[in-house]
Amino acid sequence: MNKGQILVRLARAAREETGSELVEFASAATLLLMVLFGIFAVSFIMYSYYFVSYAAQEGARYALVRGDGWDSACSTSQPPKFALTFGCTAASSDVQNFVQSLAMPGMDASNITATASWPGATPDCTSSCSTCSSTNHAGCLVKVQVNYSFDLMLPFLPKSTASVSGTSEKVIQE
Repeated sequence: MNKGQILVRLARAAREETGSELVEFASAATLLLMVLFGIFAVSFIMYSYYFVSYAAQEGARYALVRGDGWDSACSTSQPPKFALTFGCTAASSDVQNFVQSLAMPGMDASNITATASWPGATPDCTSSCSTCSSTNHAGCLVKVQVNYSFDLMLPFLPKSTASVSGTSEKVIQE
């Protein structure tokens, strides 16, 4: 083969597009998968935020119907969901256990934290509940804050943790 024939073959090989479809598919598929995983991550964050908001409201409800008018403390031997039938005064740990029992599918209950506080004020903030026997008294506020942290698993990005939180305040009824 002479030098001219080699140059002709090289020029012909350079014009051929064999294998270009594979490169184009790989780049398009990578981009598509990144977008899909991003949509999944944002959807899970929204799902978690919905749960946290719901759990804060339910935790505050759990605490508001269990003010200091109840006769006894909540029993840890009974599941928190059924404590209403036994009648008990709610403590922060009881609210935490109740909120963790609400965990939805796909959520790790051990990553859920709920903090209940009784600020000792009435809803209009014009008077304190110091005249009451305790801040866990009818007419006073209860505030529940729920946090949930989870690992974001996005391809091509370093592992990171995201957290969402929700807060609810309600007036104690009992």
